[in-house]
Amino acid sequence: MKQKQFLLLMAYSLIVISLIFLPKYTTLNHGKEIVLKTEPVDPRDVFRGDYVILSYEISNVNLNETPYDYDFMDGEHIYAVLSEKEIYWTIDSLSHAKPAIEDKDVCMKGTVTRNTGDAIIIEWGIESYFVPEGEGWQIQKQMDNISVIVSVDKGCSAVVKQLLINGEPLEFE
Repeated sequence: MKQKQFLLLMAYSLIVISLIFLPKYTTLNHGKEIVLKTEPVDPRDVFRGDYVILSYEISNVNLNETPYDYDFMDGEHIYAVLSEKEIYWTIDSLSHAKPAIEDKDVCMKGTVTRNTGDAIIIEWGIESYFVPEGEGWQIQKQMDNISVIVSVDKGCSAVVKQLLINGEPLEFE
């Protein structure tokens, strides 16, 4: 009886862990890759180690220049249709509901963190990227030259896949 309870507990634990990581794993391995321009902010957290906080050009949206369905409130979910413009992907339109997209475009889901009337600030859930200890400061020094490869799935979820410096993949030893 105790062995059966132990096996059920282990199976339950594996299911819970899978439910936490499986969506990100699926997005990372099967999503469409896009490149976003970033602006790193802070490379260190005492408790979590070295990481880079990333701010994206697509996080600050001028509503006078971007089509949208109706006004956004702080804390609301938002969907953005993005398309590739030369190197980087940029926002074509914003909406409250998941839009139908064409094959060449992608959709990203975020949260409005601030609405100033003419502009909104959006968090995409891809603002942190952990790096090996001691590497954060080196990346911080090159903040003007950093972009990110992001994998986006059909459900509009995004996962950071890799940092690029001057267009080249950042490799750690």
